[in-house]
Amino acid sequence: MCPSLSTKATSSASIRAPAPTWSGSKPMPDRPLGSVKVANEVIANIASLTACQVQGIVGMYQAKARDGHRVLPASSSHKGVRVDLGNDALNLELFVIVDHSAHVPTVAAEVQRQVADAIDKMLGLEVRQVNVFVGDVRFPEDA
Repeated sequence: MCPSLSTKATSSASIRAPAPTWSGSKPMPDRPLGSVKVANEVIANIASLTACQVQGIVGMYQAKARDGHRVLPASSSHKGVRVDLGNDALNLELFVIVDHSAHVPTVAAEVQRQVADAIDKMLGLEVRQVNVFVGDVRFPEDA
């Protein structure tokens, strides 16, 4: 239910790199050497992998049209995560499946915290919002 590490790039976000440091013998150039762009799918993959590590999350939810549930447009969603990079702000929507014994508000708050931290640490991007939607609850199978 949780994503694998493979991704396909279709769109990208620019990363604002932290102030560079240098400890070599040559002086560091004062100008940037180029740009760094990250595909939205990479951002989504980091978010979904991080969410799946939170206790109480059993997977990412992806509704099907025939289920009658909200359907994420394929162009803007990836592995149960919608990435919105409007107006220089990164907003994420995560659609999760929680374990039946989980306290949803606690689990959702932990998902928000860990996802925002992971995106910041790995990419240097500030996340404005992490909205968590519970799409399903997983109960143990009846014996």
